[in-house]
Amino acid sequence: MHLETDGRDLGDFEEKLRDVATSFAERLSLAPGEIDTIYIVATYSRSEFERATHGAVPDWGIGAALPDKGQVVLLFTESSRSPVAAELIMHELGHIFLHRAVGDVPVPRWFDEGFAQWVSGPMDFGQTVRLSWANMLGETIPLRELEDINSWDTNRAQLAYAESQAAFQYLVGILPNGRPEPLISEIGRVGDFEEGFYNVTGMTIPEFYRLWAKESVRRYNWLLLLADWRILFSIMALLFVILGTIKLLNIRKRQAEPQNEEI
Repeated sequence: MHLETDGRDLGDFEEKLRDVATSFAERLSLAPGEIDTIYIVATYSRSEFERATHGAVPDWGIGAALPDKGQVVLLFTESSRSPVAAELIMHELGHIFLHRAVGDVPVPRWFDEGFAQWVSGPMDFGQTVRLSWANMLGETIPLRELEDINSWDTNRAQLAYAESQAAFQYLVGILPNGRPEPLISEIGRVGDFEEGFYNVTGMTIPEFYRLWAKESVRRYNWLLLLADWRILFSIMALLFVILGTIKLLNIRKRQAEPQNEEI
């Protein structure tokens, strides 16, 4: 892996970058030297970041992959302070690996983002809660409609990323060996996403979309929301108010009843 820092010191972040690159290579069992052809470009202002990415990244983005150039561009001032810096770098490296593996074959955005999210690590609890709320409120976005993520606001984009990761994670779970690399290799070999997908999974893309739509509702529902302490606290507070109100009404009712006078 090569670092392009314009001569500026990255401090401890440089060591983190190299550690992440090593972890990435191990996760995908890459051959020695494969990661060495990737360039990490550090930028130091939003305007510099936008120039390096040709303005293709929304204002909420702090990292981007340019697969054609083999580059990962980072907004150093933001990414170096991010609590998910390692996941961010793994995510962008994932984009480059995927596009190198499939060549010029176009892949759906959910698959592209899903793989990058899968490489960066498992879903966190916040993402599962987000998906559960989306299912409860009927706000989920069909996978086929995730092509325009970069034009969406932060909340909608984060939901799209969570859906992509969840769908890809489910896909990996039903693959013959529980790994995505054979599927990716087949897509690159036949030169067509849908054909390669069918060859490995035995399903058409529409069939997978229908299967995932049902599975998403089954996996991410109101039961998961109960594990969120904020939801649980709200429910307990509401029950406390209801029980307190009932008790108060009973007291007032008893006080309003005529008292029997003793003779």
